[in-house]
Amino acid sequence: MIKTIKCFKAIAVLFISIAFIGCSEDDVVVRQELSAGFTQTINQNTGTVTFINTSSNANTYAWDFGDGTSSTVINPVKTYSAGGSYVVVLQVSNDNAAMARFEDTIQIDELFDGGLLTNGDFENGVNPWIQGVDDNNPAPVVTFAGNTYYQVNITNPNSNQPFLVNLSQKVEITQGLTYILTFDAWSDRNRDIIAGIGLSGGTFANNSQPVSITDIQQQYQLSLIATNFGAMDARVLFDSNGEAGLVNIDNVTLMVQ
Repeated sequence: MIKTIKCFKAIAVLFISIAFIGCSEDDVVVRQELSAGFTQTINQNTGTVTFINTSSNANTYAWDFGDGTSSTVINPVKTYSAGGSYVVVLQVSNDNAAMARFEDTIQIDELFDGGLLTNGDFENGVNPWIQGVDDNNPAPVVTFAGNTYYQVNITNPNSNQPFLVNLSQKVEITQGLTYILTFDAWSDRNRDIIAGIGLSGGTFANNSQPVSITDIQQQYQLSLIATNFGAMDARVLFDSNGEAGLVNIDNVTLMVQ
């Protein structure tokens, strides 16, 4: 009886050994979990969003940016044309036909509208703002507390030649039309500047007005008629050399009335 029991034990061990020997790594299927996710960084000055895909075990990506546009790249960069709240959806899948979905709501601040001007808030640097009428002479800008704006310090003023220190952007001006020029300006003292529209050459005909600015940032608005001039390469202009002191200008817009 004892010998029979030992025999059965030996047979059982043999079957177990055969079972382990017959099982290879190829017979083990490990399914990795699919997940969708993303984070983002937002440049509120330009409305540009850089999406960072944090999905796992996916190989196809379908983005819906919430404004009627989409993408299939892994880490898209999207620039929104208007401020507002947008629901962004990412749907991912893999070769196992699995699918996952993730969504997040992003908020885009209202974007600055310079009207006929480009980069009126200077947040994209200096271009296309220039000094005088020389396209190769960029205007000076500074960045303080996250805000970029034009700044110049007049140390040798000449009231007879205020145009010697000038900020301009070339823009098409049509003779006979009325334009609304709006801008922020401030100084380190009470002083005047000259603002307006005019030609970039020839007679330099213009319609400009003196503007009294203070050490407090304020918005100013001028109504300007292009009475006897107009050109494709006319300009918005600011002359500052008439008096000493700092001149800061920001958020410039030009609209046709």
